[in-house]
Amino acid sequence: MKRLCFMVVLGVVATALLTGQAIDPAKKYEVTVGAYGDLEKAYKAVIATDDFKKKFPNVTLKFQTSDFGGHHNRLTTVIAAGEQTNDIEALEVGYIAQFVQAGGLTDLNAAPFNAKKLSKDLVKFAVANATTEGGALIAMPVDIAPAVMFYRADLAKTAGLNMDNVANWDAYIAALKKLTDKSKGVFGIEHPAAVSAIPLNGGKGGWFQNNKPLEPKSKFLDALSLVQKVKAANVDGDLGAWSGPWSQAYLDGKIASIVNGAWFGGTLRTWLSPAGADGSSPWRVAYLPGKMMASLGGTYLSIPQTVPGPRKLVAYEILKYLTNSPVAQLTTFKEIDAFPALTTVYNDKVMDEPVAYYGGQKVRKIYADVALNIPENKVSEYDAVIGGIWNGAVNDVVSGKSTPQAAYDSALKKVIATIQ
Repeated sequence: MKRLCFMVVLGVVATALLTGQAIDPAKKYEVTVGAYGDLEKAYKAVIATDDFKKKFPNVTLKFQTSDFGGHHNRLTTVIAAGEQTNDIEALEVGYIAQFVQAGGLTDLNAAPFNAKKLSKDLVKFAVANATTEGGALIAMPVDIAPAVMFYRADLAKTAGLNMDNVANWDAYIAALKKLTDKSKGVFGIEHPAAVSAIPLNGGKGGWFQNNKPLEPKSKFLDALSLVQKVKAANVDGDLGAWSGPWSQAYLDGKIASIVNGAWFGGTLRTWLSPAGADGSSPWRVAYLPGKMMASLGGTYLSIPQTVPGPRKLVAYEILKYLTNSPVAQLTTFKEIDAFPALTTVYNDKVMDEPVAYYGGQKVRKIYADVALNIPENKVSEYDAVIGGIWNGAVNDVVSGKSTPQAAYDSALKKVIATIQ
């Protein structure tokens, strides 16, 4: 009986491949999607567009959405156990390395998907992060997070600062000193750790050089030294991200700047610093100090291996649309500020439009420029655990328990002990 069922499924898949038709227009389909954060909101906006309805009139999407941690914990657990998942599962970039090495996700470069011809229009660094050494593409980037500086123009003007072309990190720290006014409860930056991941390209990959961990050493020491300098400058509010005091400080206009991924603009706009009646805010966007190019976040879409063959074919059509359709990419960006991974939309007229929230700035041009110049990093199965060790080193420097050199040495020993 099992063999018969297998042959039936195989026959359905083979027929779909031969006809080139994954979706039968005479049938109705439901594709389940595992999501987190605001992704459901964005993708519901996508499926409400005329373009999606025209292309997929007989397909509905059903979402299983939870918070960031809950979603990834569920996904890690069910895949490890070989249990049923959703047809499409979203992954934050920090979890990509784990699945690149451990498996559990469908190779989208293999037949019948042959995603390689589609991924050529996606940002190269993001595709590289999800590609195994053997050339398997285990997920497709749907949005990325070019890192930029957000700053308050009103506070910068009061301090007599031009924040649009900050020469380097030392110049940024000097600016933070002028932006900080503790008599008014205003801080230049939320916390020293906010700058820690930027020089490491968000800490997503790049932990090894020539198979040696935390190399080149200078890169990691410079990152820890930067954290130490920010702390010593006495310009931060010592505010833990996503805490109550942290959000209140933004709502009260007490944080003058932050370096983060482009997605943070959506958090500002919809929660931490809503626009005024005219749609504007005091916030502006600039390149990182020294025009550093880096990434800080991003989302991938995957199809777990446990999804039955016929469902994979339908799921891939939806995944392909979300990642490669200009309508889907720009709709998602409009809804939640998740910057498109599809490079062909960077020349769309919307990228050249002034954005009212940022006082008419053409911020999307900055995002696109950074996106196209983010360096590629090798990911490994150890990225998550090394990231945790590294965060401990950063905290030790912030608290004054360790110097950058001592924190680096301690982290290196822990990493070596973990991977051996």
